[in-house]
Amino acid sequence: MENDYSITNNFNRTVKCLNIIIVGLGRVGMHLAKILSSDIHNVVAVEINETKVKHAQESFDMTVINGYGVDYHTLERAGIKDADMLIALTSLDEINIVACQIAARYGVKQKIARIRNPHFYENPDSFTLKEWGIDTAIQPELETAKEIVLLIKRSAATDVIQFADERIQVIGIRLDPGSPVLYKTMEIITQEFREHTFRVVAIVRNNRTIIPTGSDTFMPRDQIFIIAETTAIPKIVEFMGKSNEKLEQIIILGGGKVGRATAHLLEQEKDLKIKLIESNPEKSYRLAEELKKTLVIQGDGRDFDLLAQEGVMDADALISVTSDEETNILTCLLAKHLKVTKTISLINRDEYMPIMAPIGINAAVNTNVVTSNTILRLIRRGNLVSLVTIAGVDAEIMEYKVSDNSKLINKSLSQVHLPKNTIVGAITRDSEVLIPVGSTIFQAGDLVVIFTLPQSIHDIEKIFHH
Repeated sequence: MENDYSITNNFNRTVKCLNIIIVGLGRVGMHLAKILSSDIHNVVAVEINETKVKHAQESFDMTVINGYGVDYHTLERAGIKDADMLIALTSLDEINIVACQIAARYGVKQKIARIRNPHFYENPDSFTLKEWGIDTAIQPELETAKEIVLLIKRSAATDVIQFADERIQVIGIRLDPGSPVLYKTMEIITQEFREHTFRVVAIVRNNRTIIPTGSDTFMPRDQIFIIAETTAIPKIVEFMGKSNEKLEQIIILGGGKVGRATAHLLEQEKDLKIKLIESNPEKSYRLAEELKKTLVIQGDGRDFDLLAQEGVMDADALISVTSDEETNILTCLLAKHLKVTKTISLINRDEYMPIMAPIGINAAVNTNVVTSNTILRLIRRGNLVSLVTIAGVDAEIMEYKVSDNSKLINKSLSQVHLPKNTIVGAITRDSEVLIPVGSTIFQAGDLVVIFTLPQSIHDIEKIFHH
């Protein structure tokens, strides 16, 4: 069931630079353009809205064409004859499908489309999106729901990111005033906790991202990001003073696409009691018929009396995923006031993300960032396996593979001159996960996870692309 709505992508060609066309500069398109325009790719964007075109031209180092994304002449101006990839991200599924069809006619090797309507995925025996020219279809709401479920499973985490076929996790946690690691350096903490190896790869303090060294000290309310083998995460979280409680009673506020997909995924987990509150009567009836293990309640989730009546004070988690971000924030704050263990809010405005933790919301998910990260994992260049950004954090996580002819082979980590503000978090070697030290030797085939600030990316590429 992991990829019910996904189409596998078999494009693994190694290239130095890709010619990429982005069709549609909405929030996802803008976020992706921001990342790719600072890379070595040749990126051209096509957008019909003149205001968005002007904004992109002023903000990014890339070509932006004002035109219709399914017009042959516009796409030829964008260089579709020489394109390696087309990413269709308009607000209309049908335009994204047609854009990929046109790209297929021009021989574009990889076509990625954002397809929101679940009906396009429901009858794979009748037709597949691949038959319409799409190599990979991204359903943003499903990807967002998957992230929410990970956050439910890791109740203490603000963020959860997986690497190396889920064998490695990067989790974010916020240090409470009573945490046993406060005012200690990373070096001391590593000596105190030897049961499992881990590395703190980033600290967010007062909206500033720090790539730490052994002498950095942990402070109250720091948001720290830890990388470790997935099986070791619960013990490490406990050592940091956080309890990874099992969340069993879940309330979902909002029965839109994200709420619906979240309920479907949570129904596959054992021993959960799920309630979903939706204000629209017609939608509520449909959801009640569709969901098998979820109690659907028709009502306004902003109504305190309704929330109290439905047991919000006994809930372990409240997931607020309505289309109104202010409602999501306010209901999560109310839930925290009522001592709900975990609150998760859907927030798609970038400017809201930095304030979520300071005001007391445990975790925020951003559909635009989730969708961009899903796409970035498909854009492989050379030895770069994946690139991930974290909403509200000024750092990027890069996963590289050490090639058979790499100059890194047989070199120790201490011999590699990494740029400032960069840390090697983990190495996956066959079935083994290593948290590297200075004497760790690189071998061919190693998967290396690196945390870095944006300004260091090009220097890292020079190291791992040789």
